[in-house]
Amino acid sequence: MKAYKTLLFFVAVVLMLAALCVVYPKDGIGFGKKDSLGERAVTLRFASLNDILVHEEVKTFEELIYKHVERNLDNARDSIEDCRKIIFEEQIRIHLPNNDIRFFDKFFDKAGKVAQTGKIIRILHYGDSQIEQDRISCRLRERMQQYFGGGGPGLLPLRQPIPTISFNQSASGALYGQSTYGDSTMRRADGNYGPMMRSWRVGGEVAMSLNATTNKMAADGVHHFSTLRILFNNRPGPLNVTMTNRKPSAQSIANGTNTFSKSVSEPGIHMISWQMDSSTSSASIRVSGSADVYGVLVDDGPGVAVDNISMRGVSGHQFKMVNFDQLAKAYSLMDIGIIIMQFGGNSVPYLRTDKAIDSYCENMGKQIDYVHEACPDAAILFIGPSDMCKRVDGKIQTYPKLPSIVEKLRITANEHGAAFWSIYDAMGGHNSMITWFKEGYAGEDYVHFTHKGANIMGDYLCEILMKLYELYIIRNRMSPEEFNKLWNESKAE
Repeated sequence: MKAYKTLLFFVAVVLMLAALCVVYPKDGIGFGKKDSLGERAVTLRFASLNDILVHEEVKTFEELIYKHVERNLDNARDSIEDCRKIIFEEQIRIHLPNNDIRFFDKFFDKAGKVAQTGKIIRILHYGDSQIEQDRISCRLRERMQQYFGGGGPGLLPLRQPIPTISFNQSASGALYGQSTYGDSTMRRADGNYGPMMRSWRVGGEVAMSLNATTNKMAADGVHHFSTLRILFNNRPGPLNVTMTNRKPSAQSIANGTNTFSKSVSEPGIHMISWQMDSSTSSASIRVSGSADVYGVLVDDGPGVAVDNISMRGVSGHQFKMVNFDQLAKAYSLMDIGIIIMQFGGNSVPYLRTDKAIDSYCENMGKQIDYVHEACPDAAILFIGPSDMCKRVDGKIQTYPKLPSIVEKLRITANEHGAAFWSIYDAMGGHNSMITWFKEGYAGEDYVHFTHKGANIMGDYLCEILMKLYELYIIRNRMSPEEFNKLWNESKAE
């Protein structure tokens, strides 16, 4: 074949494909019955000319990530302006109900005084598989304890369903799980799940082992603990508990405090606590009797504890499945400062209409109200889903409805008295997950962060919380009149 004929052939093919791009239906050609959303079982699509000729630019990681610019903060006015800018204008901002900068004051007041009170103030971090293995929580814990003190891995289930990077534990004996989520074959309790949305029923003798992890990704603070507490519901009891420091100090042996035992006979919600005279990295617990164990609190105080409560596959609608009185009683025994609710990612693929989004958010509003009523002194922070990508019209890109879901969740959270933090915006917004994946900060599913990516998110969250704490400190050092004057001036600039 002559060269010009070959050229004509390729030109003809290109023109035919271009014509097909123009005439092919934008929504594709569907086959099979329509589902409840009006979509066909199979849809054949063809790229448009715009898709072929115009390529959406993907930003680099340096363009996406948040960078705090250090400023010379010579006086209170500059410090207030710096706080205001980050709190209200940067991509890592927290959306506060009614823009109330005092929203976290109760937590800051307690956390700032732990050295005097000797208390352990808790942050409960609920979430779906995005926080499994202690992701995000571990970094938030590390940073918060650098500021306020504390240590240990925090609240743990009697048996860990998903191993974490932060602690090693095991349990054996006469126990079985009860859960608001997960395996449908698990035995369910009539609302008797406790604050972890799952509990372990003891019907005899149970042995539990606690050991510091050797994982290099774990922070140093989780390797040691000096306080062990068991939160449980006696039914009807008694519950006998023996805790042993398996690596005691010479002082504890001399004082005869290597082992602690206690028995509780009264039915209801209780907490058995053992304050050791020195910290340890290894302990064992033996439990016998009849009770539902809600969790074991493994801490080193005084300070702040961050509890990772991951629930794979959940939508966030599990809180109202828990008996309210039991939940409120358990919360009251834990000294909680902040409750984080991080949900939405598992529902994104199924929320394809505005009506579905509204229904989901309405339900989440009810969950927020339920938790707030059960723990009225805690500030609630709702964290929306990250950027999530799938193949749309042949290209990997953000789920079409994701920005709308994030915005609707923000409105819902604020209307129900919760603060809102958008991971979607913090990581860079539309299609940012593509860049995070390319840089090794997200997995191949374009949904979950790697541990490195999760650490960045934990840093972001802690930075904005501590910027609010910095503003809290500034406010407490001034008269209300003086602060309000400088605050209003910073807004006017």
